[in-house]
Order: sequence, then structure tokens, then C-alpha cells
Amino acid sequence: MASAGALPQTLKSITATKIKELSKQRVLFGKRKADILAAANAAPDLRTRARILLDGLSRLKGYPKDSLDKDDLDLDVNSSDEGSDDDVEITSPGMGQLYQADHTNIRRFIVQGRYDQSISESALKDWIARLEKDLRFLELKHEHASFYSKLVTEWLSHLDDVKPAPAIDQTDDAASTKSDAGFENVGRREMHEQRAQWESLVFTSDNQVTEDSINAYLDDLFKKTKLSRQALKELRESVQKFGTDLATKGEWLDVDELQWVSKALMKSDLLSSEKTTILKEFMRNKEVLQEVADVLNMRLASLDSWSWGSDGIPVEMRRQLNGKYRVFMDEDLLDSLLLQYLGTTWACQLRLVFKLYFSSRAWDSVLESIPKEDIERRKYFLGKGTNVGAAGINQVRMRNYGDKYFLSQLPINNREGARSYDDNAEVKNALDTKHSLLHLLITESLVQKDKHGEFTAIRSDYQWFGPSLPHVTVLTVLKYFGIPELWLNFFKVFLEAPLKFVQDGPTASTQIRKRGVPMSHTLSDVFGESVLFCMDYAVNQSTKGGILYRLHDDFWFWGAEETCEKAWEAMTHYAKIMGLQFNEEKTGTVRMGKAQEKRSSVLPSGEIRWGFLVLDAEQGRFVIDQAQVDHHIEELDRQLSSCKSVFTWVQAWNGYFGRFFTNNFAKPAMCFGRDHIDMAVSTLSRIERTLFSKTSDKKPENGVSVTNYLRSVIAERFDIHDLPEGFFYYPVELGGLGLLNPYIRLLAMRENIKQTPQRLLQKAALHDESTYQLDKERFEKQGSDSLKTWKDKNGKPVPFMSLEEYTLYPETYSINLQQAYQQLIEVPEEKSLPATASFTKSQNGLKGPKGKAAKPGAISANWAKMTPYWRWVAELYHDEMVRTYGSLAAVNREFMPLGVVKTLQERRFRWQG
Repeated sequence: MASAGALPQTLKSITATKIKELSKQRVLFGKRKADILAAANAAPDLRTRARILLDGLSRLKGYPKDSLDKDDLDLDVNSSDEGSDDDVEITSPGMGQLYQADHTNIRRFIVQGRYDQSISESALKDWIARLEKDLRFLELKHEHASFYSKLVTEWLSHLDDVKPAPAIDQTDDAASTKSDAGFENVGRREMHEQRAQWESLVFTSDNQVTEDSINAYLDDLFKKTKLSRQALKELRESVQKFGTDLATKGEWLDVDELQWVSKALMKSDLLSSEKTTILKEFMRNKEVLQEVADVLNMRLASLDSWSWGSDGIPVEMRRQLNGKYRVFMDEDLLDSLLLQYLGTTWACQLRLVFKLYFSSRAWDSVLESIPKEDIERRKYFLGKGTNVGAAGINQVRMRNYGDKYFLSQLPINNREGARSYDDNAEVKNALDTKHSLLHLLITESLVQKDKHGEFTAIRSDYQWFGPSLPHVTVLTVLKYFGIPELWLNFFKVFLEAPLKFVQDGPTASTQIRKRGVPMSHTLSDVFGESVLFCMDYAVNQSTKGGILYRLHDDFWFWGAEETCEKAWEAMTHYAKIMGLQFNEEKTGTVRMGKAQEKRSSVLPSGEIRWGFLVLDAEQGRFVIDQAQVDHHIEELDRQLSSCKSVFTWVQAWNGYFGRFFTNNFAKPAMCFGRDHIDMAVSTLSRIERTLFSKTSDKKPENGVSVTNYLRSVIAERFDIHDLPEGFFYYPVELGGLGLLNPYIRLLAMRENIKQTPQRLLQKAALHDESTYQLDKERFEKQGSDSLKTWKDKNGKPVPFMSLEEYTLYPETYSINLQQAYQQLIEVPEEKSLPATASFTKSQNGLKGPKGKAAKPGAISANWAKMTPYWRWVAELYHDEMVRTYGSLAAVNREFMPLGVVKTLQERRFRWQG
């Protein structure tokens, strides 16, 4: 892979050139500083010494000359005559602790001191001390620039150790980040075991599944009623027309369309680093893009003869942080673009038609079945404007399900592009959706225990769903929904790809895929969601409106025990017909409240887990599995030990400690309460103590922490000592390492949780009682707005309904319960710190020359544009940063190879193994 090393070599060259130039500036600065101090020390009096220091500093900073203290004869001297090599600017304006206004004022005070005796000797000494200190700050910035350049050089020196690397998972179920590191390319035992399992599935057909049995099952499901038959007919007609029109489109792709296709492809984990670089170059040049579009249009025009070729598509295994390996194809870039275009196009269309089916009368509603007499009584007592479900949590449930979880893998439109189950996407954040499902589960348990006294939940997914999905299942389902024959043939060729493992070297054998779908292809999402849509509908029908919350093949169902049994039976029958098997490790049932007394033989045994969390039935909440955390502490130690540069170490720490752990503890929510955050931060603290206790020097004054560990590493490698805490946590733009501090976000959220979940539900019940009293008083004063009077069996007007009747259907009618429900599933906002006067003064130093504000960033001159996290970091560490470096920035941007750092940070991270 020659191209893989091209970028590192270019970066090394750029960095070396910049470091050489910066080295010249440091030498020149050292000479100037020595000259200034020598002249100042030789001054005959304090005033002269102060003026010499001020003149020298002003020249170093590039501040304009001030004629205030010149004699009359000197005013006629042309400024060009004064110029010399000594006036070459070697720092940027604003550098140091003294600003231009300070320079101007001190100069005026010195002139005043010639005549005014109130300008004391102590004042002159104070100005001299401040000027000498500022000179030292300038020197420190040059020293820090040199140190920073060495950090970057160290980083670059190890880029060639391994080839550009694949992405990582940031959650147990995965949300990826982009960064880079160099680790040994050594396969572990589990890699070989998982490969053997993968090959046993992918390269053998599933002969137990038949087209006839699938069709019979689908007929029984979709043709049961007139409404479902009509909805199926409309779905098929829409799909068939779309497929026919797409096949005869003629001109498929232009330059604009190719732009969104390229962006969608780069959002996936499919492309290697070098192919991503090539695609980015394509996108910068419209002429090249037009050529690519022309080639793709020719391939689309002859789609019936498209094939993978006979040489075999390279595949490689990539390790995820959860210990699982995934197999990725590395096909031709043009094929990737073609498949992305077709995948996204079909994904959008099928999402549309399935959503129409979901909205039809064929899909049973989650709304309660309320007797007509009860509805009429409510209208009589409360007014004709009373609508069933108008203000209940059932409406919220349906809306949440339709918006967040129904076909969550498929994009809404082409511009959105690919949605990845493992991707922290721009349009739809997959990780947030997973966390919101956990919030929803706990909220539902609180509500249902409060209203019904019991709650049951089941969770499962399919074992090796992607690799094991039978091709006959995929093609039969697609054909059933009306996909034309041309497309079925193309999809069959796509599925039956010839594959060979790059790990096997040049002699690798090629085998034809006979089962499963490729990773990170949008067409694979189309196939998977189409098949699983049938399960969604099957559960809906068997439970008379129940909701199967599903993220890809990870599915959850909850409610009454009896309803859960029906849902599980429907899922079990579906799995048998489609040739799928449940993953026993991720399958379990939890019962809370009165449901704990029940032990159904139908529901699966096992715990409900997600990430590092286990659902505790007694406590009614998720708790962290500390034993699992201990296993990952060992893994984190292994990964960090393999890092060969400080920057790589920081990236590994940020990815594992800063994101992976916190993501797998789940994002806080009101329904979790403060206890969840306390548990998370306590566990993070334990991880940090455990990890660094064995590397600590055990000195009392040196705490066991990540920053103290890094201090020791930096002292050993670079002989740099006494670095402030802010250096580690401040962003790279200010000369910091950009270390993530996950405690801050969690504690900032904790402050905005002001009530327990139980109290929110209690308040909703109290508000219902208050509303009841108001409605009762209104009825007793004004009567009903109905034309007839409701009478009892004795012919007397009936009194207003009881409180028990009024609150009989809270999930349909209670606006107060609905508001509490929505509060419970909310993620608390991070509490933002106020800006202190001392920080605001230092923040002004981030402005560039001529008062021009620096670009808004993590910590910038614009407080309003800083996030709560960066406000906290900025305020927490700024005092020590200013004491050490004279300003918030340890070094000015132009003194660092910042562009190189940014480029390296965008490269994908490689984990060991």
C-alpha cells in the first residue's frame, strides 16, 4: 500500500520544515532576550532600565513605536532609518501577559516620572518586575512550542509501524470515532475463533429455510384481514412501480447526486484511509466527478450484467472494543459508490412504503380499548371537547416509536445518506437512540409499577444476524413485497460475493458467500430492515397493538406478563421460519413489582444487559457490572501500554476512558435520578485509581491520576517538568493535549436533576386530583354541555364522577402523567458555569492582532460560543495556566504544527489485536 504511507511522509516533511523555521525563531528570540537583559542590567537608573525593557518587549511583540518619550530632534528621524534586523517580528502581537494598553500606559508613566515625584521608586520596581516576568512568559511560549513540536514528531515517527487502521466501537453495541494510532497487528485467539465461526456461517447455505414456508407465513401475517390485504396491495404496487422506473431511468447520476453519494459512503466504516483520501480528491474536482458519474451511469445502464469479478473481494477482520471482530469488504471504489447510490435509493423508498403501512389501519394501535359508556360519561361530565388519547402517554409512545425506532436503520432521504447502527452520525445519533431506549424502559417501569403494580420486560437479539441471514429469506421477503425480477437478480449477485481474507496473504483462497450480508453496506440495511419489518408487524398483531422497540436486530418488549408472553411466542415462531437464532447471551427477562411472583415457562431466562449495565429487578434500575468493568480495565491497560507516543496515548485514553466507558454506563436521564450519575463517576474514579496505582511512585504529594502519570512519562522522555493540569485538558489550539474529562459532563448534568423520579410521578397524581376538583366544581356550577341529562335508575341526575373513575385511564387521558412521562425520559442539560472576572480578563488575551477575535473553538474569546464542558474546563484550570504561561494559551497557534495535529486526529484509530 504505497499510498497508505504517502500521507505520513507528507506530514513529516511539513512538520520538519515548520520545526526548522520555528527553531530559527527561537534562536533569534534567545539572542534578542539576552541583548535586552544585558542593556537593562547596564542601565544607570531604574527609569532607564524600565524603558529599555519596555522598548525591547514592544519590538518583540510587534507593537507600533510610540514617539511619546522621544526628544524633539529625534522626531524628525524617518522610521525607515531606525529599522534594522533587530526589528524583525519574532512573536505575534498580544503574546505575553501585558497587552498593548499596558505597554502604552507604562511608557506614559515613565515619561511622567521624569518630572512628577509621585512616580515612586517602588512603582518603577513593580513595572520592571512585570516586564521581566512578561519576557520570561515569551520565553516559556517558545520553549513550549519546541516541546510541542517534539510531541508531534514522536507521533509521526510511529505512523509507519502499521498500515492505516479501521474504526473502533465506542459502545458495547458500538458508536465509532475517527482517530489514529499505531499498534501491533497481531491477531488474538478470539479473532481466530470468531473467524472460524463466521466462515462456518457465511460459506454454507441454510437448507432448513424454504421459500414456500416463508411465503405461507407471510400470507398468514399480511393477508389476515381486508385492511391488511389492502395495505399490502398498495405497498406492492408502489414498490413494483418504483423498481421499474428506477431500472429504466436512463440518466441516474449527475455531479450533484454524486456529492451526496460520496458523503454517505464516507459516513460508513467501509472505505480504507487511502480510498477515503482519493474520494475526497474526487469531490474537490467537478471535472473528475463528472468522469466518475459517467462511468457509474454506464455500469447502471448494464446492471443486469454487473458482477464482482472472479478475483475475489479482499476482506479483513477489525477488532471492536467489546472484544468482537467484524469482517469488512474492501471492494473497488467505483463499485462502492454504485452500491451506495442504489442502497440509499432503495432504503429511502422502502422506508416510505413501510411507514405508510405502519400508518394504515392494518397496524394495530397502542391505544387502550375503552368501553363506549365510559367515553360517553367523560364527555357528559367533562365536555364534548374530551377526545380519547388527545393528551395521554399512549400518543407519546406511538410518536416516539414512529420517529425514533421504527426502521431506524433506513434514512429518511438521500441527503441524509447512510444510517449506521455503529455510527455517531450527523443526522441521526445512533448512540443517543440506544440510550433513549434505556431511558424509555426505566420510565415505563416506573409508570407501570405505579399504575398497575407490576412490570415485565424482555430483551434479545439474533445470534450472528448479519453473517447468518439466509439469502433465501432475504430474496423471498423482497419478492413478496413486490421487488421486480431485475432487482432480485442484481441483489442475488451482490449477496453472493467472492471473498478472500487479506490476513491470509497473496495465496489466500477465494470463496463464494452463501449466507449473510456485508458489513457497512446500505443495501445490507435494506435487506435486514425489510426482513425484520415482518417481525415488528407480527408482534404488533399478536399483542393487539404492542410495540416491539427495535434497533437493527436488538429488540426489547415490555408490559404486562401475559402480553410479553404473546410477543415472545410471535418472535420465536418468526425466527424459526426465517432461519434465525436468538443470542442467548443477550436474551433475558426481568420482572418488577407483583410480576416478580410470576415465573412464566414461555419467557426466556437470563438477565437484561446493555453495555456495562444490568437491570436490577429489586432496585428497579440499571446498575454497573463491576466485574465486567474490571475486565476492561485490564484491556485498557493493555491498549495504553502499546501506545508509542504521548498523542497516541491520549487518543487511546479519550476513546476508551473518555467515551467507551461513559457511553456504556449510558447517558444520564431524569428517570435514572442522581444515583446513576453517582454510580458512574464513582466507577470512573475507581478505574483511574486501579489503572495508575501500580505505576504511581507512591509519593504522598503525587496523587494517583492520569495527569500525574503523563507528567512522569513526559519528564522521562522530554525532560519537561511541572506541567499545569490545564496543559493536559486544554485543547490543542491553545497548546494543550486535549485530554477528555468525563467527570465534568456527568457532574454538570447532575446539578440539573432536582427531583427524584418517584417525586415527579407523585406530583402528577397530585395535579390530577387538583384538576379533578376544578372539573367537579365547574360541573356542579354549570352542569353538562350535553343536550340530555344523564340520570340514574331512579331518574335522578347522576352526581359528578368519582376520583377513581376520573383517573381510571391515566395513560389515555392524564395530561399531568404525560408531562411527567416526558420529563422522565429527558436527558438533563449540562449546567453551565458563570464566567469569573479573572477568567474574562485572561480570555481577552485570546484575541488576535488589531483586536480581531480568534475563531470560536473549544476555549475561545467568545464565551457565548463555548459549550458548557469547555466553560467548566476553562474556568477550572485557567488560574494555573495563566500563572505558568502568562495567558490561557501555552503557545500561540503559529508556533505549532497545528494543521498536522488536526490531520492526524482525523485518522481512524487502531486498537491492538
